[in-house]
Amino acid sequence: MLKSERQEMILEILQERKHITTQELAKKTFASYSSVRRDLEALENLGIINRSYGRVEIANRNSLLVSYPIRINKNSAQKSAIAKKAASLIKEGDTIFVDSSSSCSFFAKELFHMKGITVITNNVEVISFMSQSNIDLICSGGLQTLPNRYALVGPIAEETFRNIHADWVVFSARSLTKDGLIYDVHYNETALRKLMLENAEKKLFLCDSSKLGTNSTYYQCSLADIDYMVCDSKDAKHYQQMYPNLKIM
Repeated sequence: MLKSERQEMILEILQERKHITTQELAKKTFASYSSVRRDLEALENLGIINRSYGRVEIANRNSLLVSYPIRINKNSAQKSAIAKKAASLIKEGDTIFVDSSSSCSFFAKELFHMKGITVITNNVEVISFMSQSNIDLICSGGLQTLPNRYALVGPIAEETFRNIHADWVVFSARSLTKDGLIYDVHYNETALRKLMLENAEKKLFLCDSSKLGTNSTYYQCSLADIDYMVCDSKDAKHYQQMYPNLKIM
């Protein structure tokens, strides 16, 4: 298990329990005591958790998503560079589905000053900062659930994406296998993203290098279903041989 995934698992456990010991966390995450202790130090430095007398608890239970700072800070330079490349494909008049991933939060910021586009999203952070722009913005509505409070999901959100056709869907996910299969860790988000993919003319996948050659729980789609992939690693080029119709940037 990657360190960032283990940290997210720790936070999900803490969202369910008021407090827990380091030893218990090590057992639940199937990790060594020293690895969990380093994770807890990193989370404490971010101000997400508190530790005292061997007990661990979330610092602020009213925060929207305690694991979000991990994802938004992970590979932020790469995600920013990917976002700039991806945004260069968007033209005036385009309608874009934007998913709830942290990569798409970087992408949406690149659209902030564009004119004549429409963004439809279930990403709470994107809704928040785009409400201050002049872009036409459609909020999907939906349910905020754990573990990702930044994603609106469920029947209401699904109905929104089912009834709109977009020029683009821009999305990310947790993993891209060596065979070119895309997987994610949250079922509700995967189900909603499938509707976005079905109802968009062009599909754009944002993939930083940490996702390459990895696997997660829920199947999203194949690179055969994607028109464009933007990645910060030259290693992504080998997918071109497997999927000749895929454009890699």
